[in-house]
Amino acid sequence: MMTAASIPAASTGGYADYLDGKTVAPEQGDYYLGRDGMPAEAPGRWIGDPDALVRVGITPGRVESGELRAMMEGRRPDSPPEAPTYLRNAGPDGERAGGLDVTFSAPKGVSVAWALGDDRAAIEAAHEASVDAALDYLRETVELTVRYDPASGTTPDTAAHLHAAAFTHTTARGVGDAVPDPQLHTHVVITSVERHDGSTAAVRSRPAFRAAREIGAYYRAHLAHELRELGYEIAPAGKDGRYFCIGGIREDVEQAFSKRTIEVTRATREFRARYGRDPERGELRDMAVTTRSRKQLPRDRGELDRAWTDTGREAGTSREQIEQARHERRAPTADPARWAQRVEVAATERRAIFTDAELRTAALEHAAGAGLAPRNALAQRHELREQGRVLDLADGRMTTARVRAAEQDIDRRLTGMAADPAQAIDPAARERGIATVEQRLGGELSPEQRTAVETITGPGRASILIGPAGTGKGVVIDAAAQAEREAGREVYGVAVAGRTAQRLGEASPALEARTRTIDSFVTALDAGRLHVDQQTTVYVDEAGMGDTARLAPLVAAVDERGGRLVAIGDHRQLPAIGAGGMFEHAAGTVPTAQLAEVRRTQDPATREAWRELREGDPAKAMAHFHARGDLHFAETRQQAVEHAAHRYDELAQQHGHQHVALMSDASNVEIDTLNLRVQQLRHERGELTPESVEHPDGHHLHGHDRVVWTEPMRLDGQGPRVENGQRGTITTADPERGTLAVQLDAGRTVQLDGEHVGALRLAYAGHITREQGATVREGVALTGGWQTSREGVYVQASRATDRIEFHVSREDLDSPDDEQRVRQLAARVERSDAQTPSISQPLNDPYRDPGEQRGAERVERYQPPRPPERAPAIDRAPEIAP
Repeated sequence: MMTAASIPAASTGGYADYLDGKTVAPEQGDYYLGRDGMPAEAPGRWIGDPDALVRVGITPGRVESGELRAMMEGRRPDSPPEAPTYLRNAGPDGERAGGLDVTFSAPKGVSVAWALGDDRAAIEAAHEASVDAALDYLRETVELTVRYDPASGTTPDTAAHLHAAAFTHTTARGVGDAVPDPQLHTHVVITSVERHDGSTAAVRSRPAFRAAREIGAYYRAHLAHELRELGYEIAPAGKDGRYFCIGGIREDVEQAFSKRTIEVTRATREFRARYGRDPERGELRDMAVTTRSRKQLPRDRGELDRAWTDTGREAGTSREQIEQARHERRAPTADPARWAQRVEVAATERRAIFTDAELRTAALEHAAGAGLAPRNALAQRHELREQGRVLDLADGRMTTARVRAAEQDIDRRLTGMAADPAQAIDPAARERGIATVEQRLGGELSPEQRTAVETITGPGRASILIGPAGTGKGVVIDAAAQAEREAGREVYGVAVAGRTAQRLGEASPALEARTRTIDSFVTALDAGRLHVDQQTTVYVDEAGMGDTARLAPLVAAVDERGGRLVAIGDHRQLPAIGAGGMFEHAAGTVPTAQLAEVRRTQDPATREAWRELREGDPAKAMAHFHARGDLHFAETRQQAVEHAAHRYDELAQQHGHQHVALMSDASNVEIDTLNLRVQQLRHERGELTPESVEHPDGHHLHGHDRVVWTEPMRLDGQGPRVENGQRGTITTADPERGTLAVQLDAGRTVQLDGEHVGALRLAYAGHITREQGATVREGVALTGGWQTSREGVYVQASRATDRIEFHVSREDLDSPDDEQRVRQLAARVERSDAQTPSISQPLNDPYRDPGEQRGAERVERYQPPRPPERAPAIDRAPEIAP
């Protein structure tokens, strides 16, 4: 992988000293032990064009003491410190930033092969050659500088040359006196660049951050190719085969050489949970001692080698086994067909439309496991376009033929279903259904709700219901489903996530015990366990979150069996995780009902703020929350997390955990931190039992903890399966047997043995994707980072009937005062994550369109085969983790 981080001017000296202090001459015989007694590495080397280095006063080769510091400070190393010659201009603040630290880390299996194998020099050479190649690719493709044109002004540009120093390290950073894990990685410090006009300039860091995934993929593909040449077998690894592993080195062996990393990560997480902040270096060292048996730090290279050999033996492998696997490996076989299939899926994993940079990244990520050198993979991506598997859109972006065909199939089917002269629900049956719901509610449906019921039970076999958050869509669905049942029809409810499907049944009693995920519904239909015909209606809740991969087979299955389909949602809330956008595209092309009256909150000002967020005018909305005191600023993101956790804990004590939502739009790491912090606060009050069961991630689950399922689970003899996203409370934790008893919020209690514990997660905090559709009394939300979007903040704001509190860090918003930060936050909320289907754009070459006719030439219209031969248009995505 590759990571990139800016080196600010204030950190220049310390960072240069760190890298210099980690290096010793290998001929001294203490290659692994530096001057502070910690593992040390070989000296750094200047990389890049030798002539370009000479032009800035560097002698190519080894990085000599003081040279790196001079370059990071922006001065020529060969100029006297008392009268320096500066190579680049200072910034607006008068400072010269130290540059960019780009770190390339080999996959763990490569580091294990290096530690235990007989060919360390060759592996290091392969790694360093891959670093150099990736840096060349970075220079060629990423706009690390700017050029000035008198006519057009300043324009981003690539660099002619880089001024960079590389420091290769072979161990992970040690903590205390622990034996470090092997970890082959290289820090590359890019201090400046040479422009195409020969001038020297600072390096632009933000484009490098954006390109990190692509450059890291290039490095891995090149490294895999180099290692194949050395005789190692390479196989795909990781999610969807984006990474690679070494043949003969099992996953458990890799984990054995990651114990220190895992141990320190767990210790750090426990420290955060206990104290609400990250540990200082000394605190981490002292804490780490308690997490393991004390070991003596190796005094020389031989002792460290023996320690690693012992670790390998304990994990069931040895130097001899690794070398045998290397020499007996199968002949390398490239698999372009499998590569092409994976690239097609990966390119549209998140969106239906992608750029060439995203296609390059997908091509490179899957090159390593397919046996392709990176340049070959990049060249073959053009063949995907020539073959018509990747299609060029008129606006310069791209899509894949299989996604476009699936979108066209959905569009064609829904249009045809809407025009089907099927008999509408009898008005008398509709009135009986409405009356049943009104009796349950103790009040009448509003005129717009009645109109919506009439629309989605009217003529045709497809319709749409759009409703902003809190407009009572559940009541309309229930009335329509009751009307269908009064007319003697079958009804089902489906959704992407299991918890959403469960909520649909809770909000609409007519669908109780008749809801499923889309995936399980289609699977059950294909297997004959469910029956859909002309007398069946399927309600799709939160359809805006439905990706094309799921909607295509669902729409096809209902259409082919003559059923009706009603899609419900709000395209202004969170979009699909995968390629999507078809819900909004279909709205208006089929009978569509819209709700507008917000019922979740009675406060007119809050309703207006929700409307402003939904319509993309967040300045007034953020000002409203700020004026009410619901916008809280902390200095750092870590402090914002701490404040949010405490506030949630206070509100949960008042109202109960089921009536308060703690939400983040950031990473799962932040959500884990929030969960563990709230758990610790409860533990300190004695609300949790002392007995606990250890989770595979290293934390413990106690009695009375709130938990959520992260995947669907069938428990033999314990009733219906537990859906992904369902929540409950642990009633009993048995540490000796490793079992838990969990009472689901729905009422029943289930028993889990040790193998099922890993499917649980603490449920105090959740990502906003899990909270869409929820209604609570009070909400606490973290936002303001780079992930912040209009849809996300709208969902956060509209969950609570009483109040929402936002927690934001000042370090995420670079403004001088809070009033300006409110405006900057509002500007950030203007960014939309809305999905756009590819069929919203014409093709650059319309004759290649798999489902259209253009001009005199006819392109055969896409027609999916009928069951049982029917294949889903694209692979179905996995359930979303909370």
